[in-house]
Amino acid sequence: MLSLSRIRGQRRGRHGYRPWGRISLWGLFVSGLAMLGFASTASAANPTSLLLPQSTAFSILGVSCGGIQERAFATGFDATSGYPVGAVYLQTRCGGSGRGGGYRVTTYSAWAAVTWDFAGAVSSYAKLVSAPTGLSPTFSVTDAAGDRVYNLLNLAYLTVVVAAAPTGVTALQAADQFQVDWSPAPVTARLVTSSTVTATPVGSAAPVLTSTVSGNATSAPVGPLQPSTTYQITVVNSDAGGSSPASSPISITSQAASVVPSAPASVSAHWTAPGSPGDTLVAGWAAAAGGNSLVDQYQVTINGSDGGGTFTQTVTGSTLTATFAVSDNPNWAVTVRAHNAAGWGPWSTAFTLGGA
Repeated sequence: MLSLSRIRGQRRGRHGYRPWGRISLWGLFVSGLAMLGFASTASAANPTSLLLPQSTAFSILGVSCGGIQERAFATGFDATSGYPVGAVYLQTRCGGSGRGGGYRVTTYSAWAAVTWDFAGAVSSYAKLVSAPTGLSPTFSVTDAAGDRVYNLLNLAYLTVVVAAAPTGVTALQAADQFQVDWSPAPVTARLVTSSTVTATPVGSAAPVLTSTVSGNATSAPVGPLQPSTTYQITVVNSDAGGSSPASSPISITSQAASVVPSAPASVSAHWTAPGSPGDTLVAGWAAAAGGNSLVDQYQVTINGSDGGGTFTQTVTGSTLTATFAVSDNPNWAVTVRAHNAAGWGPWSTAFTLGGA
């Protein structure tokens, strides 16, 4: 017989209602494992409790007096989505004085059919018109990937297999990046939530490069690269069960710097205080495409009309502005070029700033 003695509810606190803590749920789980003869160590399992958020439970039940208690029963995996499915029993009890005196308790209850994703979040739900049949408090089933749903002490749990390590990793250089590709993980590919590519320089002080893509993507760029540098590349998949082992490493050496940067675009300039003694010219531009190595410098030149003169500044590759303390009477033509390990790229189209 199903019992309400082990259910998840809420208790009143100083700031309203809040769910019972995770320690209580974990205690129930460990006790259940001991009852069933399992080891009660942290490595024995990493289950996710399958329940409804209290806000969702309230939208189904329509009333909450001191919190809504829940009993959850997994029934398997959906044939189409593969997600865990089950049923949740909701109950709350409201007490108060009756018309004829005395204290009366009214119980409100409902059943809901629920689908969860592999992180334990509710994917969909629907209120049932009657109690489902065939629920088993000891139900347990494993899908083709090794993920398991089971019932224990009137609660439903999900354990997810850690994603397999990616295979078939390859990398090709495009400009100053590697485009890294890998094969989908067998069986568990649909569960992968993100993948992280790491490119580690070998025998070089160049920085370690990482790139993370979400979902079950099988390709990611990583850069910017140092020229003529050997990188060891690995990929790690992650899912709700944790992170996979790293893929077998591959080594690839970046090309020697041979392509200079493009001309910077969107060059502009403005006066900071037109007509004032302290007026300065501020030039700006968009980052140049790096060729096949990182832009490390920009050179900015301004040419003034009517003998205003020519002035040049060199700034770092991460800087996209330059300031000149020049007269605001002449017109000034502003040009910019970028530098990488292959040399200087072409000058930009000139931008002319009129005198104040």
